[in-house]
Amino acid sequence: MPKRKNTSIKEYTLKSGKKRYEFVISLGQNSNGKRIQAHRRGVKSYAEAETEFNKLSQTKPDEYVKQKQIKADELWNFWFKHYKDTVKESTANKALTNYRIHVKPYFGNNYIDRILVKDLQKWADRLATEMVKYGDPIFIMRSLYEYGMRLGYVEDNKISRILIPKKTTRKRRDIENNVYSKDELDIFLNVAKQVSLRIYTYFKLLSSTGLRKGEALALTWNDIDLINNTITVNKTLTYGLNNKLMVNSPKTKQSNRTVPLSANLKQVLLDYRKSEKVVSDKIFHTVNGNYLALSKPTQWLDRVYTKDHEINEKYAKKYKLDKNYVLNKDLKHITIHGFRHTFATLLIENTDVKPKTVQMLLGHANIQMTLDIYTHINSKNKEDAIKSISQLNI
Repeated sequence: MPKRKNTSIKEYTLKSGKKRYEFVISLGQNSNGKRIQAHRRGVKSYAEAETEFNKLSQTKPDEYVKQKQIKADELWNFWFKHYKDTVKESTANKALTNYRIHVKPYFGNNYIDRILVKDLQKWADRLATEMVKYGDPIFIMRSLYEYGMRLGYVEDNKISRILIPKKTTRKRRDIENNVYSKDELDIFLNVAKQVSLRIYTYFKLLSSTGLRKGEALALTWNDIDLINNTITVNKTLTYGLNNKLMVNSPKTKQSNRTVPLSANLKQVLLDYRKSEKVVSDKIFHTVNGNYLALSKPTQWLDRVYTKDHEINEKYAKKYKLDKNYVLNKDLKHITIHGFRHTFATLLIENTDVKPKTVQMLLGHANIQMTLDIYTHINSKNKEDAIKSISQLNI
């Protein structure tokens, strides 16, 4: 093997055992007096590294800055321009939201090649403690590096050098704290009915079918089959770019489904339809017959909780009860998605339903999502068993 003369080129070994080469070369000072260095890493052979080194040695500092450096925010704009044309508009909007909230504040103003691996690791670790879908922002950064490599702004994908955090128990805790028992659900629906028939019907629908918020809002009366007692789920409301409300295909292929319509829910829907003053093909609509905003169910939920508090406060005042009575008796607050969890939880707890059936009813993309709920139920059953045996004290 001939002697390698360039001592600036260093050899290193990947975890796979493969050899790679890297170097740092100083290009001098640019017109602003700033010292410019170029770093290459991941080169497959010494010969390639030497060729690149010699090429860079002829590069003027100002030319290198213009050609080889770009801020993450500018690279995002280039990448997103192409990405948004390859996915659903709602998917593009989610990526845009993730970038603005979880990526731009941390790295947007940094040159993409200057971001340190240790900072990316700290960022990813923090995301895992704050988000359930923390993989989405990480996907964005991975994509930016891949795109940057194609354009020649970076030598390697630094995201591939961090340790992706393992999923925490956050999702399971969310399920456990974000469901109602049968008694709690009955109380909630009773209060909702006192607020309005439309609000009651909406939450009755969610808790009886497990539909997602947008799927329920997108339903039309043509989706309700009163003969065969089924509900067809074939669309959902989403926000596109610029927060434009739009009707889209369901979240996944499996989300296209038909779910049973119980006799109880059927009667509620019929009563609700008779009460409607505005004729529309949509089940939940504005006074003009248009689709409601995705924020509307959260407003309805707040109204129910406010009503529940008022009822308890009035009762406490009437019977001169302690002020803590109201706080103790107020319904636990859950999210809109919590009614989907509630449906699944009550179904699993009270029937012999199989995981695959629950997956079909909920429109989960994979069985693991369903099994996460099953695990929550099984853990609760185990705790109940231990408690019961301890009380038995034989």
